[in-house]
Amino acid sequence: MEKRYEGEVSGRSATLFTAALDQSSGVGTYVAMESFEGSVDGRKGAFNFAHSATTGGTDRSNEFFTIVPSSGTGELAGIRGTGGMTIDTDGTHHIWFAYEVD
Repeated sequence: MEKRYEGEVSGRSATLFTAALDQSSGVGTYVAMESFEGSVDGRKGAFNFAHSATTGGTDRSNEFFTIVPSSGTGELAGIRGTGGMTIDTDGTHHIWFAYEVD
């Protein structure tokens, strides 16, 4: 899966995504690894992050989100931290990072 990001997080990612999901009820869990290239708050580079969550069909719980240590390049070399994701009712995804860079 490829994703595009616009805003303070701008760029693209290649995502390896897997899920165990009941299609009829929307209940399940996903796990994803993303390789991001672009800019975060104006800093250009690349890094990897992992995230997962469980859904009861209309909610998100047991969320996990982490930047892979030592994966940053360019102006994002040394990036570390966490982040999160929210999803609008129309399906639009919003991502944020709580990070530090060496």
